[in-house]
Amino acid sequence: MALYEGSLAEPGDRNPYAGQALVLLKLWMRGYMRMMRVRIDTGPAMSRYRGARAIASDSMSDQTDRPSASRHSAPR
Repeated sequence: MALYEGSLAEPGDRNPYAGQALVLLKLWMRGYMRMMRVRIDTGPAMSRYRGARAIASDSMSDQTDRPSASRHSAPR
């Protein structure tokens, strides 16, 4: 139940199991950290970040796909 309660908590909520059994405290914290990871990974800021990285990655691959003529090597 503590794991579930942690996953339903809001950012900034205090651990209700503080001062109680260490196992309950850690279970709640594990659920809380999972909730935070999900919110960060699925939030609008992360979407913009991943979109910008995809665009940058595409532009970098376009530059490396083009054959480049080297000034130092002549065709044989």
